[in-house]
Amino acid sequence: MLPEDRYVQTQKELLSMPQDGIKEKLEELKMMCTCPECPTNNDCAKSTKELLFCSTGSSFHCIAESKGCLCPTCPVAEQLGLGHQSFCLMGDEKAQRFDSMLQG
Repeated sequence: MLPEDRYVQTQKELLSMPQDGIKEKLEELKMMCTCPECPTNNDCAKSTKELLFCSTGSSFHCIAESKGCLCPTCPVAEQLGLGHQSFCLMGDEKAQRFDSMLQG
């Protein structure tokens, strides 16, 4: 079994919360999210209010190319213990961890 890092611990905490608690936590994280300031974020993503890609996964249809990445400096990444980046293009932390495990 893999050791539990901050990301795994945070996910377990979220899963143990009632739905209202999860929604409240996601709103808190959205307020900290730096996706709107990221050079890769575009008008389409802004107009559809796509953000928090580290939790929600890659952009549904707006972002197709990287123009830089703020993920490593995002306060959400630090709080949740994220180890990956370019979530808007590569998928959320969970998906990227799984992909890394398969390639590893």
